Amino acid sequence: MEILGLDKIRKISDNTDLESDVKGLDMVRAEEEFVNITGLDSIRNIFTNDFPKLSAFAMELLKTVARAKELDTELRQYGASNHRYEFAPVAALSQVRSFEQRHNIKLPQAYVEYLTQAGNGGAGPELGLYSLDELEFRNFYAHSNRNVAYPLAKAESDYYSFPFAMNDIPPLISPYLSEQEWDSACLELSKLDSSSQRDIYENKRRTLYNGILQIADCEHSFCPVLVCSGEMSGEIIEFSHDLDMPKYTGKPFDLWLLGYFEDVISKFRKS
Repeated sequence: MEILGLDKIRKISDNTDLESDVKGLDMVRAEEEFVNITGLDSIRNIFTNDFPKLSAFAMELLKTVARAKELDTELRQYGASNHRYEFAPVAALSQVRSFEQRHNIKLPQAYVEYLTQAGNGGAGPELGLYSLDELEFRNFYAHSNRNVAYPLAKAESDYYSFPFAMNDIPPLISPYLSEQEWDSACLELSKLDSSSQRDIYENKRRTLYNGILQIADCEHSFCPVLVCSGEMSGEIIEFSHDLDMPKYTGKPFDLWLLGYFEDVISKFRKS
């Protein structure tokens, strides 16, 4: 029997003896190869692995956002008219792993849970959180300082190598980073000519962004950034593309995001 998509998979009775050629969801990629899946147990395993059960963080987040939406009916919170307290459909875990592999990065577990169990972008601080695709475009622009069209950014990503993580250089962002050290690194960058010394300039600029990822659409000078390597991995900092000294929140991603919506609830409960 040939199965052509999820609607037909749902209609099949629970019969593990039934052999099926899955083409729809469509084919399942494993180790860069397309493979056929036989038996409903195998199909169930795909969904279990690619779309895991809700974590305690994801369940609390969904509940908290729903409450914030109930209270802020007129979307008065800054950015709410943009995201409307809604999440985009979740990403598959395989999408997240592919993103990590392409960009030589390990996303913190709480952020992976957000992407795969709550939403692939949407409701959040500022104008909302980025999807995986938006992460690629926005961070490519920020890191390389090149204003190129989104399709071109994706097409050239392997060539230019997004500097989310540089294996040979430890992250500059750390609990021990002093304002003097940061200013010194920025001063070195400012002395370089971004045109005639482009390669040197880009490499020096990337050291400042090493191991961090802007995760929200932001109109302010300081934007929420997720630290993805080093001792502060998993924490949120506020980072300025004008290269002012970063501000540390001291909060991991899950507590930072939950705290934002809890503040919204408190604000509109009183109003």
